[in-house]
Amino acid sequence: MESFVLENGLFEIIESTLYIIGTIFAVILIALSISAYRNTHLRKLIYAIIAFLLFGIFLFYEYLEHSISFDNPFTDIVLPSMALSILVLFFLAIINKK
Repeated sequence: MESFVLENGLFEIIESTLYIIGTIFAVILIALSISAYRNTHLRKLIYAIIAFLLFGIFLFYEYLEHSISFDNPFTDIVLPSMALSILVLFFLAIINKK
């Protein structure tokens, strides 16, 4: 069974589908966060909006990297930096008092 899955590229299809679904979900969360910010004007939501935006870009870039097969050393720095930035932004959203 495992050889059948590997030969037919099912893992790659599932991986690409998960990246696409994650990117779409990030876009939905961005839209909801922007709407919530317009209604409440909470500064914490700005951090969430930026974090969701970075996460969407991160997932889309990962999808492109696996689909087109970028072989760029720049990617090895950018992707972990984006992940760290997302974590820092969510942390700031949680601890920010205003």
